[in-house]
Amino acid sequence: MTTGLTRTIVPQMSSENSLESANIVKSESVLNVVFLPATVTPQSLSDDTVIVVDVLRATTTIISALANGATQVLPQPSVDAARRVFAGMDGTSLLGGERKGRIVDGFTNGNSPVEYSTEVASGKTLILATTNGTVAMEHCRQAKQVLIGAMVNLQAVAEAVLHEPSITIMCSGTDGVITSEDIIFAGAMIDRIRSIREAAGIEPGKLTDTAQIATHHWRQVQFQIASGKPLADFFRDARGGINLVRIGLDHDIVFASQIDSLPHVPKLCTESWSIRL
Repeated sequence: MTTGLTRTIVPQMSSENSLESANIVKSESVLNVVFLPATVTPQSLSDDTVIVVDVLRATTTIISALANGATQVLPQPSVDAARRVFAGMDGTSLLGGERKGRIVDGFTNGNSPVEYSTEVASGKTLILATTNGTVAMEHCRQAKQVLIGAMVNLQAVAEAVLHEPSITIMCSGTDGVITSEDIIFAGAMIDRIRSIREAAGIEPGKLTDTAQIATHHWRQVQFQIASGKPLADFFRDARGGINLVRIGLDHDIVFASQIDSLPHVPKLCTESWSIRL
């Protein structure tokens, strides 16, 4: 599976071109999708603006918590790591996370976007450990810039990366398996970025093979949405959605399917490893 693309194009020169012209390298914007974090190395993302997505549910939850007043989210790669960080924090912190979709024993909160209301999240630091999303972020430690995306902030993120030359959408997957809901987001994000660019008279950018696959998947979904099928139904049929329905968390799927419901763009600082607005 192709997950990258050469990001420069060297123009072919005729014999009458000057040596100076022959040395010109024209840069081209590239839109890329990574279906699973394990398929890339952190070093390969060093020139990229990375949009991390875990629609069901980590990135949706992070956006919700920050929108409702959380001061920051500290993503953790494991339950034990989250507990260690929480132990060193004061009383204004929340310990959130899940395993198999359910709240971890001893944690104050889970991984549901609806539970981080203003009353719960405002003024708090959320330490979050999830099975997929916060683990995917670990692969982005050397990225140029890391943004947190989901269907709920699609437009806001697309506008934020409008002029970025190299964009990679990092899908988190579920338990090491590609998931449809993240691919849907990736395709929708690519379509949105290109649409905004074209309207602004900006070159829309080159798509890698994986970006083309994601875009095709999204357009198939989009056609069915136009025919009356709710986006939430696609999420319910996805690997992560099936489990959420089974354990009674369908309301999280409904929340995650609300396109452009939140205008916020969380950014992950790779130095402090903190997500803030």
